[in-house]
Amino acid sequence: MADKVLIRAPNHLGDCLMALPMINETREAYPGSTVTVLAPDHLTVLYESNPAIDHVLAIPTQHVHGLIGVIKIKDIIAPHAFDLGYILPPSFGAAAGFKLAGIKKRIGYISDGRRLLLSKPLPLPTPLSSTHRSETYFNLLRRATGTNPDFVRPKLFLNEQDTAGAEGILSRFGVGESEPYAVLAVRSVAESRRWGLSRYTDLAKRLISSYGLKVVLVGSCDDARDGDTVVSSAGARDVINLAGKTGLRESAAVISRARFFVGNDSGPAHLAAAVGIPLVVLSGADQPKETSPLSPRKKLIYLDHLDCISCVKNICPLKGEGRMRCMTEITVDMVTDAIDKLLQSVD
Repeated sequence: MADKVLIRAPNHLGDCLMALPMINETREAYPGSTVTVLAPDHLTVLYESNPAIDHVLAIPTQHVHGLIGVIKIKDIIAPHAFDLGYILPPSFGAAAGFKLAGIKKRIGYISDGRRLLLSKPLPLPTPLSSTHRSETYFNLLRRATGTNPDFVRPKLFLNEQDTAGAEGILSRFGVGESEPYAVLAVRSVAESRRWGLSRYTDLAKRLISSYGLKVVLVGSCDDARDGDTVVSSAGARDVINLAGKTGLRESAAVISRARFFVGNDSGPAHLAAAVGIPLVVLSGADQPKETSPLSPRKKLIYLDHLDCISCVKNICPLKGEGRMRCMTEITVDMVTDAIDKLLQSVD
């Protein structure tokens, strides 16, 4: 068995969280080993306070991709003399960095012309959408070791500092320790997955007036302007925009205290699932069988009667009345109905 195992984590928030079941089980599959995770620097915090991980190495953001990035990754990992490496991203460069670093056992899926860079190349499931991505990552471990460890859904380990940070920022924005609130993530990176700010505004108003909740908006700095628009349009002091104002772990801790979460299949939705709160996910262009957050406390809104559903395109290719129907035909009433059913099932 290998003594020093390196896992190259994916490059995006949702994927990093979907990789947690595989990462969390690696030491059990390699008894006595040390487990190190290599991840983009802005995502390394996801792996802090995790008892299944011994060390975390950071890839500078500017070196995550490209030829220079391959050399940089080699320089980062080579001094540690790892015995074995799991390469979760499907790119050629991710495997090339491990090869150049001299890691003898390199395990990953065959993709992007990198078969010869892997000592144990494994075929991807076909069709790809038939297996949830979290299971796809986990199955690398099963197939490489010939064992059948139990799959446990993604879980993010929060600590007291995370909780205290969330309490502090909520207090500064007028949310008391015992005040109930809902969390919304109102923007997706892909245009095709956006429900629309006017609908989120109407939902926020409904949550305040009918549910007696405050509404907290979360997201990255890129989401801050849209959050401000919702706050302004809602015209309510009970809508608080924290997009861009918290780190990832603070954001996760804020979400963990919420009554429930509503958003598209996105990084924040995966955070909500990983901290165990109820969530409503609005799904359209994405493929929920492959990427939807894994949670027993989830309601999925998915208009599967549409011929174009799950097109997996970042920009809707349709024009006129057919454009973005997978999102525009989801009503606020549909979302609140899902919330009601969700709350009934968890209360």
